[in-house]
Amino acid sequence: MQWEVEALEPDELQRLALAAVDPYIDRDVLAQQIAREEQQRRALSELLDGWGTVSGRTSA
Repeated sequence: MQWEVEALEPDELQRLALAAVDPYIDRDVLAQQIAREEQQRRALSELLDGWGTVSGRTSA
């Protein structure tokens, strides 16, 4: 079966793509990657929160 991607609604295209790759997703690896990304987000947030106080000055 063949479709022209432009003819599909975005929600339907997303559903088809997710259904096609779902059998190949290693859930353990995905969970580890999500946890790693969350840890990186927290670290970046902490860095930004402390950005103005690094040199002993507070941000205005």
